[in-house]
Amino acid sequence: MNYGFIELKHIKEKAEKICDCIGHGKNGTAVEMIIETAIAETGLGQIEDKTVGAGMGITQFDKLPFEDTRNRNKKLRPKILKELGVDIDLVEWDDLRYNDFLALLFTRLHYWLKGDPIPATIEERARYWKLHYNTKLGKGTVEHYLEMNKRYGVDL
Repeated sequence: MNYGFIELKHIKEKAEKICDCIGHGKNGTAVEMIIETAIAETGLGQIEDKTVGAGMGITQFDKLPFEDTRNRNKKLRPKILKELGVDIDLVEWDDLRYNDFLALLFTRLHYWLKGDPIPATIEERARYWKLHYNTKLGKGTVEHYLEMNKRYGVDL
């Protein structure tokens, strides 16, 4: 399964719009974090997803974290609806499959809930991704994050 057509030139634009609404983080690196996450997870949509029913969309968002993220973001809902035109109460997990904007939005919301500042360097963000996104139980490694971003990375 693929992710639909992804215009790489628009991914950064979408990530910036999302972060303009939710926040760029203490170090101003939230855009980089969510794009790098999509690169680490799917090569920014270039790697075919062979696990239907597991992680969804270009950021491979799992169902339980999706539900937790959607349910715990009450504070930002009015702002997201006003500025981004998305009622997150109506978004379903499967909607992330072919909608890169929603996948990036929920990835940003997921990191926003963590409370820890998004790090300044890609090496630190790789560790942050492993701790807060891929988790200890996930198959990903810091080295994987860095290698994927080297191979599929976009010029941020």
